Amino acid sequence: MDALEKVLEGFVERCNKNPRLIAMNRDWTREVAIRATDTGEAFWIRSAAGQLSAGKGTATGPADLEIRADRDVLEAIFSGQMAPTEPYNQGDLLVRGSQDDLLRLDVITLMIWGE
Repeated sequence: MDALEKVLEGFVERCNKNPRLIAMNRDWTREVAIRATDTGEAFWIRSAAGQLSAGKGTATGPADLEIRADRDVLEAIFSGQMAPTEPYNQGDLLVRGSQDDLLRLDVITLMIWGE
């Protein structure tokens, strides 16, 4: 397992251990596609019944959310070392999806890592 995959697994583990997030996400079934723009690597996060899972490779279905950034930016964001706001505002992080899903993802990261 490589570094970004481990970071995503840690992110998922923290989400799955948080009772408030489990309750909040119980009806949020989504597929998140993640692509490292500098290496072309693909990863995914899946939410279903309040639990998240993650892995390397392309999503199994159509992605509800798409996140693109250089590998080091993705690692920093999903490990809590960097808030997504700065790279997003600088154009180093691209996030596509519905406004509701983007807001949900923001709330998840805030609940895990804080401000």
